Amino acid sequence: MSLLDEALLARKCVISVMGAHAGEDAAAIFSRKIGDCREVGRTFWVAKSAKARPAQVRAICSASHGYAIFVEPATPGGARPTKESDSATEYSSDRATWLPLPSGIGPVTGQMDDSAAALVFDQLTTDVDHRTLDLWGYADDADSDKPLKFILGLSTVCAVKKDMSGHPIRMKSRYRRIVAVARLAEPYCVWVR
Repeated sequence: MSLLDEALLARKCVISVMGAHAGEDAAAIFSRKIGDCREVGRTFWVAKSAKARPAQVRAICSASHGYAIFVEPATPGGARPTKESDSATEYSSDRATWLPLPSGIGPVTGQMDDSAAALVFDQLTTDVDHRTLDLWGYADDADSDKPLKFILGLSTVCAVKKDMSGHPIRMKSRYRRIVAVARLAEPYCVWVR
């Protein structure tokens, strides 16, 4: 079974709208992060979103793994490119004990403020066979009576499978092309600085 098929079968996952980041296009970012997984066994992906904080991400992961599905924005150029390019050097699961990022991984960049967090992957691939994700098939994990909503600054969400096709405030843009899929690995999501 492919990594994407595993992710699509999962009851809960992280869904993220992919865009450019700190002057680097999506293809270059994915290539670098895939290299981290191959060479070091993991990578850290900065994801600043109130809908995907470390505790929320950890809660949706099973005893061994969770998944992140990356999708295109609803319209070309619809994802606001991140301009911040500060580099993290440490990570923490609890904000008390800080450890250095693994040596050999590429830069972990973004806006490094008190809310900076990163997803932790041990597998990442862009080999997704030009498939699409039906966003009406997922609800917001924090409140499963609400459909997913992506807005600027909240482009990564913890999601749970649920038919939202009849919800009056569901997203207009139902189908999104999948651009990549990742497997989350212990500790799944961490604070970075």
